[in-house]
Amino acid sequence: MKVISTLMAILVITLAALFLRNLEGQPFLGAAPDPVQADVAFQKALKTIEAFPATQSVQEVSVDPHAITLNQKTLNLTLIDHPITATKVRTEEVTNPDGSQSILWFGNLEPHASVQPDIPQWQDPQNSITLVKSGETITGMIRQGSQLFEIRPVGADRHVVVVLDGTKMPPEREEPLLAKPPSGKKTTASSRSLVPSADPTLTHIEVMTVVPQSTVAEYQGDMVALMQLAVALANQSYINSMVGIRLRLVAYQVTDDMPKARRPGAEPTRPQNFKDEQMDDLIALRNKSSADVVVYIFRASPTGDGALSCGQTLRNGSAADTAFAMVNYKCIANFAFTRGIGRLQSLR
Repeated sequence: MKVISTLMAILVITLAALFLRNLEGQPFLGAAPDPVQADVAFQKALKTIEAFPATQSVQEVSVDPHAITLNQKTLNLTLIDHPITATKVRTEEVTNPDGSQSILWFGNLEPHASVQPDIPQWQDPQNSITLVKSGETITGMIRQGSQLFEIRPVGADRHVVVVLDGTKMPPEREEPLLAKPPSGKKTTASSRSLVPSADPTLTHIEVMTVVPQSTVAEYQGDMVALMQLAVALANQSYINSMVGIRLRLVAYQVTDDMPKARRPGAEPTRPQNFKDEQMDDLIALRNKSSADVVVYIFRASPTGDGALSCGQTLRNGSAADTAFAMVNYKCIANFAFTRGIGRLQSLR
């Protein structure tokens, strides 16, 4: 009996090892299996993605969300028919505003530049992969040289990779919406500046995002995961630059569509302006969540001159009552969210 038990144990261990070996050989991301009939919603999403000026191509892919864990050290990908290996830089578990958990996976594509010795968590900006696992979906960004790839869910069980040309992204509006500090009642969420202090410890900045229902419907993916990706890309930029700041998503609010602004691009002034009686409930939510920054996420609607925009801030350099920005959700993979927060920190 002991011999049989031993043989059974060896057989189980061998089968487990073979299973794990096959699992490791399976790509985390690859070409979609046999094409299925696309439903109307999926076709509509593809047309919206393809209409964006920076989109080069869109490909449906198969994704294994179970491959993304806090301990996963390598990922195999087949990206637009090219096999790629990614190695982990760091992982992080974050709490979403609704209390659910998401996993962030930061990695480098192989081969990549040598890690900076004084920044253990440095990510190669030209060979990077950043992923957000939320439930059974994956939202992420891959940069390989000059090529930019966005991974996004479409609906509950389908994913696409969008190949983007960063040189064709709409510009961000350089001029602030407010040339001078506004007068009148001040908001009270925070009294501290967004400029980091000389203290070597980290400065934590709490972020609230506001998303119109029409934007959520157009995206057809996990918008909260996209917000976490935006925050993750910004935080990795701070790490790479040895800047002692970390952002945290503390509030996420879907709101009804706004009435047309008096002037295009004026949406960030709506939650900030107490006199227009619009979005004032969002100010209460901001104060309740102690958010330092409010970012309005919009669709690729034209600005006053008819051009598309990736975003704009209320002011260049801000305090509690002027820390408002707007960002086009289609530009997040190209760091528009990161740059918007940077402008609020007086960066140019």
